[in-house]
Amino acid sequence: MTVHVFGIRHHGPGSARSMLASLRKLQPDAVLIEGPPDADHLIGMAADAGLKPPVAILIFDVEHPRKAVYYPFAAFSPEWQALRYAAEAGVPARFIDLPMALRLGQEDEKDDRETEKAESEGGAIPAAARDGLPGDPVRWLAEAAGDPDPERWWERMVEQRGSSEGVFEGIAEAMGALREAWKPPGDWEARREAHMRQAIRVAVREGRQNVAVICGAWHAPALQKMPSASTDAAILRGLKAVKVEATWIPWTHGRLALESGYGAGVESPGWYNHLWTHAEDPLPVWMTRVVRLMRDQDLDASPAQAIEAMRLAETLSAMRGRASPTLEDVTEAVQASICFGSDIPVQLIRERLIIGDELGELPPGAPAVPLQRDLEHQQRSLRLKAEPLERVVDLDLRNPGRLAVSHLLHRLLLLNIPWGVLQRGSGAKGTFHEIWKL
Repeated sequence: MTVHVFGIRHHGPGSARSMLASLRKLQPDAVLIEGPPDADHLIGMAADAGLKPPVAILIFDVEHPRKAVYYPFAAFSPEWQALRYAAEAGVPARFIDLPMALRLGQEDEKDDRETEKAESEGGAIPAAARDGLPGDPVRWLAEAAGDPDPERWWERMVEQRGSSEGVFEGIAEAMGALREAWKPPGDWEARREAHMRQAIRVAVREGRQNVAVICGAWHAPALQKMPSASTDAAILRGLKAVKVEATWIPWTHGRLALESGYGAGVESPGWYNHLWTHAEDPLPVWMTRVVRLMRDQDLDASPAQAIEAMRLAETLSAMRGRASPTLEDVTEAVQASICFGSDIPVQLIRERLIIGDELGELPPGAPAVPLQRDLEHQQRSLRLKAEPLERVVDLDLRNPGRLAVSHLLHRLLLLNIPWGVLQRGSGAKGTFHEIWKL
């Protein structure tokens, strides 16, 4: 019996690629993933072609639905790729983190350093651990390597690594050294890791001989060195549970972005998705997308400028000692060669491409709360498609279909769901028009 622990970065395309290569080589007979066991019944839907990321698992307290958390997945998230691998390989997959039923049940209990926000957990180093040190502990590793930016260092050393050979062993060793350097984890971190270890023991008792565990890099050492089962049971004893429900919901790249407030977010989800989908030769396709976006906005951009930007990005990368151009290199090259040095087009590129406007989709049979089902039905019947970008619609209330759209938007406002914001109650053609921003 062997347990293989893969310490990954949540929403890291390089981590996902290295993990997939390792799983295909390992061929495990069980895949255990850091995630909410309350949603185990949703795992099978990952095999449905109609479930298109970015999506998220929504878990809420049945008695108090306002108490809810989200677990987002992008196409480039290692957890999503692990689910897809398990479905394609026909091996069981399950989530092993501390159930949200227990975590929501203890909502009033506060860890001495941790704010209870499940959606804010999951980066390479959780916020609870960072609080115990002067700064990000990954910064220690980055500074030792001579890099003042820990985020860029992690990307260069892990996410942009060309080979998966030895990467997870190196991550576990580095995180183990960091964990030894300061205090033990707080109560909630200890409970989470205890539950993950208990889930590993369950898989072993079931007779699994080759178990793969996918977890945040910070947790990897804690899952490799197993204390006694009784020790973990004592850590988990006495937790109160509440009744919860879980479902898949659509998500967006914008809500995956760090600037959205999502604690485990990434700075450039659109760029990461591009690296995932165009891994072989990302630069030419990216420049093509930039030029197309500029032209769609009636801005000057030519193939010659795109070629020059590619050359400049590769030159900057070589000058900085990098194996391939990073987003920093590419953006600087685009600004100089295509945007004529202006920041304004760069901001447009950031919003539309670097962060991106991808919107996930659910299959028709996906479980959903009744309000969501009704809204989706009415959106389809009124041909009012949900889109990630804002748009303005002018409703002629003399048209029965447009009047029905107005009724729907007003009902949503009564429910404090401002999908549409009324701009003014009359248009140029009379008082029978409404202008809405969706």
